[in-house]
Amino acid sequence: MFKLYFIRELRSLLKNKYISVLKVSGLIIGLWVFMAAGYYVLHETSFDSFQDSAGNKFSMEARDQFGEDYFQFPLPYVLFESLPDRYPEVVKSTSFDNRNSTIYIKQENNLIKSDYTEIGFVEENFFDFFSFSFIAGNAEESFNAPNPLIISEDIATKRFGKLDVMGTPVSLIINDQLIDFTITGIIKNPASNSNVSYHWIGSLSHFMQAQGKKDYQSDWNYQCKNFIELTPESDISDFTAKLAQDYVRLAKLEKSPTLLLTKLSKIHINMRLKIFITLGVLILLISIINYVLLSTIEKTQQMRLWGIEKVSGAKKSHLFLKNSISVFIFSVIAFVITFGLFKLTQPYFPNFVGNDVPFNAILNTKKIITGALLCSFSIILLSSFINQLISGNIKPIEILQNKLSKGKAGKILFNSLLTFQLMAFIALISASMLVHKQLSFMQESDLGFNKESLISMNIAPKDVHSYPVFKEELLKNPNIRNVAGTNNLPLSRMGNIYGEVYTDSLGNQQMRATEFINVDKDFFNTMEIKFSQGNGFKENVENQCIVNQTLLDERGVKDPLNEKIKLGGTEYRISGVIEDFHNKSMQMSIQPFVAHYSPDNISHAIVRFSGNPSEIIELMRKTATTYLPNTIFEYEFFDQRIAAAYKTERKFSNIINLLTTLSIFIAVLGLLGVSYFSSLLRIKEIGIRKVNGARIGEVLMVLNRDFVKWVGFAFVIATPIAYYAMNKWLENFAYKTSLSWWIFALAGFLALGIALLTVSWQSWMAATKNPVEALRYE
Repeated sequence: MFKLYFIRELRSLLKNKYISVLKVSGLIIGLWVFMAAGYYVLHETSFDSFQDSAGNKFSMEARDQFGEDYFQFPLPYVLFESLPDRYPEVVKSTSFDNRNSTIYIKQENNLIKSDYTEIGFVEENFFDFFSFSFIAGNAEESFNAPNPLIISEDIATKRFGKLDVMGTPVSLIINDQLIDFTITGIIKNPASNSNVSYHWIGSLSHFMQAQGKKDYQSDWNYQCKNFIELTPESDISDFTAKLAQDYVRLAKLEKSPTLLLTKLSKIHINMRLKIFITLGVLILLISIINYVLLSTIEKTQQMRLWGIEKVSGAKKSHLFLKNSISVFIFSVIAFVITFGLFKLTQPYFPNFVGNDVPFNAILNTKKIITGALLCSFSIILLSSFINQLISGNIKPIEILQNKLSKGKAGKILFNSLLTFQLMAFIALISASMLVHKQLSFMQESDLGFNKESLISMNIAPKDVHSYPVFKEELLKNPNIRNVAGTNNLPLSRMGNIYGEVYTDSLGNQQMRATEFINVDKDFFNTMEIKFSQGNGFKENVENQCIVNQTLLDERGVKDPLNEKIKLGGTEYRISGVIEDFHNKSMQMSIQPFVAHYSPDNISHAIVRFSGNPSEIIELMRKTATTYLPNTIFEYEFFDQRIAAAYKTERKFSNIINLLTTLSIFIAVLGLLGVSYFSSLLRIKEIGIRKVNGARIGEVLMVLNRDFVKWVGFAFVIATPIAYYAMNKWLENFAYKTSLSWWIFALAGFLALGIALLTVSWQSWMAATKNPVEALRYE
């Protein structure tokens, strides 16, 4: 019997090519999204799971609140010195500092630019805490040399062409200072699914000495990431309470911010990943529902054969077997095509999610293949069960007398599935528009400074004394409108952060992270940042600074000019107040900001220009070559810098747009099939209406009426769900666009328009047929 049913279903598939293509296309899309989501999710959720005692290792950060905003920051490095000696539950701890650096390789006394990448400056116990394997050298000996540098085998082969590179000199630009290093170790390539996948590693102690260890011993330095390993029986809440007491004592606070311990394997799991999982499952459900809808209506056309079989003694189990065989055939075809399609599209997948995940590494685990097979098996069972529920209780006499009816339960289930598919369709359109609206809002909002015609370049520490001459020479060109210096550019990953204890307007002692930068006198004029009090730095005033409005609002200071503030143990006199500007991404709220007048401690020049940008770049290059001989000229336009700050959001927008497009395509496939069968079921009704004088437009209205009703139901249900979900997503942004009503209205109209265009084509074909063809046998 199985063989007979298999051959019959295979013939049916080949006979009904149109509907077969619609069904298998929807399944292919759903399975592809499932495999793509699995490809990404398996990688993201496996981060550092391979580390020894990963379940007992944690990252530590602090979280504090100001008003309605929360901000999260690393804990001070000084808090983690000798931590295992002070707390019996701590097995080990380690700290490290991330820095972005330009890499230069020396070749015949020339510096050849190699990479701009992230380098990790780590403690000596880093390799004891995290799992790394050495190919050359070892952890102990590698850090004994002055300015040691450890690289991965990938870097050794790609940048040097060989693994035998021990002792090779390499230069790095760190904090705009060119520092010479020596390669003292080579490690195996770090896993891509790790939070510490460094290909360039330096010594934190050597880096601290070069930068001034006092900065790291300060209670307020937040540059380092800190990790600890606790004993399995540790009470985490008890440990954090004791550590918080230490924090209060060292920071001289009345209360500690909330201390957060995050498991090593959970660091990489965030809201974006959860959304991606949800959307992947949603698309798969849409494709399954699409298949069930089309299969149900197709089986309705074959009910006459089923009626004959049932009268001849066939049982319900036979119908279930037939349905299962049909789904099995489609699932196998869809799985094979999807797997091939996935392999073809895999190289382009990182362009959407921003992760270069090794394809073979995931396939070797067999998880993604197993998951896809289980998914296919679930489709077989679910589709067979629903088809059985909808059509299994139909009486044979009704079938043979052409009195087909899916029954009340069947109709409710069928309509519910179609409505759910349209709901997801509408919700995804709404989400896509909101993500685009939020991204546009962040990129086009007033940042508090003019980002146009603004370019920055680095200045080597040895050339800072020549900066005034360099600046004067540039200003001789009429296309150079202004030049300024700073040690930290806006939208940098991290500047100098100081924790500050102060007394607020209510007399309570508070701690707040404050951003601190060094600038020259023309910084605010060049950036075109407006003053609310004062007009800039004063002559012959030591340790003067300019603060932003947020800092004053927090303190409740009404007359700030000439007031003093204390940061990092030094007092500064306020010479002016600027209006708030966005020094970081708009995901973050504006923080207290202090700009210290210190033209001798800058590392970047900012140039506002007019005219041809390429000519300005060449002018800056030539002028830098003459007056800044130790500076390796590198530049960046501010609009590009701002665009780079929202790279992650653009990737997320790409994912939403892709999934929305796929959901539209699946919905169109389903509507095409449903409208096709609907017109077949009502072909005689259409013929009678036309014979009685109905016009084509009237027939179209009759055929499309139910589809309009389904879209309306879907819109009413989808809108509050989509509103809630998108409102939760917007909570991730300190500055956000409004959740406008027109987004949902437009999504509804788009869904209705696409649905009507899709079904009207089938309806028009049915309405324009000769009624004689429909009624010739009546």
